[in-house]
Amino acid sequence: MDVMNIRPWIFFYLICFVAILLAATFIVQGITPLFWVSSTLIITVVGFNFILIFQEIRDHNRKKAMMKNFSQNYRKKEEPDQNE
Repeated sequence: MDVMNIRPWIFFYLICFVAILLAATFIVQGITPLFWVSSTLIITVVGFNFILIFQEIRDHNRKKAMMKNFSQNYRKKEEPDQNE
């Protein structure tokens, strides 16, 4: 996650937190139809968070590799100038 893009993530995780709290409340109350809805909601929220975090890690690694490639190409361009 970039520091510049933290506001949407805070909003997203607040919504997820409220959804988990609501689902946990339904489960604790023991109402049978809401139990299945709550379980599905919890699985969906946790799964979606896992997918997003995995995507962020993959994007970070891709950006890191790209920056490493750029820096190596930049060094190769500057080396002949320094030797002359």
